[in-house]
Amino acid sequence: MATIIRQARVRALFAACFAMSAAHGALYVFYSIHLSDHHYSKFLVGCLWSLGVVAEIVVFFFMAGLLRRFGLRTLLLVSFSAAVLRFLLIAWGADWLSVMIFAQLLHGLTFGAYHAAAIAAVNRWFPGHCQARGQALYSSLSFGAGGLVGGLLSGWTWDAWGAAPTYAISSAFALVGLVVVATWVKKADLDACAGADSVDRGVT
Repeated sequence: MATIIRQARVRALFAACFAMSAAHGALYVFYSIHLSDHHYSKFLVGCLWSLGVVAEIVVFFFMAGLLRRFGLRTLLLVSFSAAVLRFLLIAWGADWLSVMIFAQLLHGLTFGAYHAAAIAAVNRWFPGHCQARGQALYSSLSFGAGGLVGGLLSGWTWDAWGAAPTYAISSAFALVGLVVVATWVKKADLDACAGADSVDRGVT
């Protein structure tokens, strides 16, 4: 287990996953408030949240085929790039419903494709009896630590600077994750684990 964790590709992926979850902190804490401040009704706010969930489910449904066609590294890079764009749109495009609809559709990439690809990589790199511990470590570092840091930081920046800078910081977290994956996670490290079985184990 320790030998696996010492691998540069594993540490890089976990660092990127931490950054992605931190990027989503402001979304989960303040998105509804952000929309309400821009005069969206409760009905529209609920619809936008639901749209993100639908986009996520659609991506999960087609994920096995997407992995076979594009490979894990490409999907991770696209997912992090989508997160950079999404949070910039939320930061400065909230006055336009069409922009918010598009930003919510990107949830299919920033959570659905990202999570499925990350879990597939963990399943490959932590084989056999190490797999459960690898998944637990992934969840702890990303959704646990990353989500906590993102939520706490967004609470401070929201009060100090406001909505747009807060979501710009979210975009910056996603950019850090993108750079880490692009630099330290190589194509050969990931494409061997693009099988549908890895995805099935990760998202069920």
